[in-house]
Amino acid sequence: MWGLIVAILWFGCKSKTPDGIIDEERMEAILFDVHIADGYISTIYVQDSARKVAAAYYNGIYKKFDTDSAEYNRSLNYYYQNPEKLQEMYKVISTRLDNQKARLKQADSLLLKRRFKADSIKIIKTFKADSLAIRKKMKTDSSSKVKADAQIKKKKAQADSLLNTKKSGDLKPLAVAVQ
Repeated sequence: MWGLIVAILWFGCKSKTPDGIIDEERMEAILFDVHIADGYISTIYVQDSARKVAAAYYNGIYKKFDTDSAEYNRSLNYYYQNPEKLQEMYKVISTRLDNQKARLKQADSLLLKRRFKADSIKIIKTFKADSLAIRKKMKTDSSSKVKADAQIKKKKAQADSLLNTKKSGDLKPLAVAVQ
């Protein structure tokens, strides 16, 4: 019996957001998108361009959540005046941003692995083609063979060096590295 009374009081006394204020769940989603947009906008160096891009992004966010800048600002002011609610929202937003950052890092890692594999295959093919061309030019006498072997060793060392450089994370464009 007492449990029922406590539950009724708990849920009955819980404050609701006033009319004209975006509810916490929706505001959380809006703030998440705003922070993503702000992160991108901060990478734009030309201020005029950044303002134009920002306006477009913010309008898109408002449209996505069926709101406008006036309601968003009014709601943001309300949550500023209720810091405990804002703090709870930002705990969730921070967790979501961290999760997204981890997923992006994982995607970047997979992309680099694929690029490394493609570049490695290209380097090996180039090395084999160069080696075959050197061997075809080689004459039958032993001095030509020694020179050809030296050129092949040099090409192999270059290819190995490129592969090791790419493994260590110094991912230079392949066209520059092979030259």
